[in-house]
Amino acid sequence: MSIFAGREKLAPRPKNQDMVRCFIGGTLSIFILLLLSKFSHNPFIMAPFGASCVILYAVSQSPLAQPRNVILGHFISALVGICLLKWFGSNIFSIAVSVGLAITLMMYFRCVHPPAGANPLVILLTANTIHYDWTFLLFPVLTGSIALVAVAYGVNNVKASQKWPSYGLALWRSKN
Repeated sequence: MSIFAGREKLAPRPKNQDMVRCFIGGTLSIFILLLLSKFSHNPFIMAPFGASCVILYAVSQSPLAQPRNVILGHFISALVGICLLKWFGSNIFSIAVSVGLAITLMMYFRCVHPPAGANPLVILLTANTIHYDWTFLLFPVLTGSIALVAVAYGVNNVKASQKWPSYGLALWRSKN
């Protein structure tokens, strides 16, 4: 008997059709980003996009999976990573501060997307082997996240009873 027996219940297993949709969505999203990268000779993909696919397909109705959160969350957190790299270099202080600052700014701008929290780490931890400049914000961050949202729009709206997204990209909303 498990020491955790009786203390909590697992979430119900998703329906097979939902798991198939998630499989197709994740596979198609990454495949398209790789194809765009290959044919355009610009990077459209980065590691945090794999985690974005989990949220876009497995919990697509979550606020964390909405287009605004995916696109702006990735952009803001990558911007933080690039700025701290340019201003302070890659060191334990800038690496630690970059994640905290990215979280704070995503909260402030109401676009929290957990996979985006990895962007500053990717940038600052690989800065010794990869040259990052401001174009990184365009390729892969902005173009890749927009492509992910476009694929998610198609895949998540295949099911007639599901409407995705719950809300769009409005940059400014009322104070509510």
